[in-house]
Amino acid sequence: MRGAVAWEAGAPFRVHEDLARREPGPGEVVVRIRAAGVCQTDISLAHGAFGQTMPVVLGHEGAGEVLEVGPGVSGVAAGDRVVLTWVPPCGHCYFCVRGETYICANRKRASERGAGADLTVDGTPVQAGMGTATFAQETVVGANAVIPVPADLPFELAALLGCAVPTGLGAVLNTARAQPGDTVLVIGCGAVGLSAVQGAVIAGASLVVARDPQPARRAMAERLGARDGTAEVGFDVVIDAVGNSRTIREAWDAARRGGTVVVVGAGKADDQVTFSAAELFHDQKRLLGCFYGSADMRFEVPRMVALWRAGRLQLEPLVDEVVGLDRINEAVERQTGGTAVRVMLAP
Repeated sequence: MRGAVAWEAGAPFRVHEDLARREPGPGEVVVRIRAAGVCQTDISLAHGAFGQTMPVVLGHEGAGEVLEVGPGVSGVAAGDRVVLTWVPPCGHCYFCVRGETYICANRKRASERGAGADLTVDGTPVQAGMGTATFAQETVVGANAVIPVPADLPFELAALLGCAVPTGLGAVLNTARAQPGDTVLVIGCGAVGLSAVQGAVIAGASLVVARDPQPARRAMAERLGARDGTAEVGFDVVIDAVGNSRTIREAWDAARRGGTVVVVGAGKADDQVTFSAAELFHDQKRLLGCFYGSADMRFEVPRMVALWRAGRLQLEPLVDEVVGLDRINEAVERQTGGTAVRVMLAP
């Protein structure tokens, strides 16, 4: 089968025709990937971020069809259309028991490998990045990592429900818990930020403002409900969809006293943000991290589908183009340069 492999940190992806996968084990399924989004996280991992080891097939935002189920699998069958989740809930760790499935303690992290070779090229073991490896035609995942989606949802839109949309939407609805009438500022208008803009509109915000250096992305944010404006005393909710020290500080300064700042962008471990003890005490602002939109995907996917069907969640504008796997490096360049919101691969 075909797959895009990152062999060295920072090097271009190489597309192979002879990528091989292992057979599914107990509790696992094989998914034929029909659409995979190129996320900024994948680009960072391809440069060795977060301890990512090589060689690896990356990709964690994807949708497709179940081809085969392993022993003991119930609730999903061959032929089902599904979206993949890169944080499959184990159901029994401390966090899952508390309903915080999005920070499940037993998810496969970037630097972790399975007991055997998930994928191989000419006998060389290749890691399945983030446990999903959607930059390949087929992938083997746990049955708890797939969530059914309806047939009327195109694969390229369904794939967005695996990462960008629940992350941005959830930052507003789940983490910040924005209320009707709130004023909301979104910093960064990639796929996650634009989803946050839509989340603010869905929450009933009285004002949604979006900031981004790219005019095209600002225009898209306005199309989705953002507009120019200022909040006299500061914003009730500020979503930082970039996640570096500069934008976090910008978000903090833009929030009103008693307001909420949510950092949903994936920052670097050595990027430090400074706040004075006095302002932390005096301003009584809430500074919250947001991982995967604080979303239980078993609930979030059906909710997103319902919002899409009702015309309240727009997915189509987030997809710039669907291209073949052989154009993955072009897609990476467009994402990195900010000239695309999301390019979808069709492996």
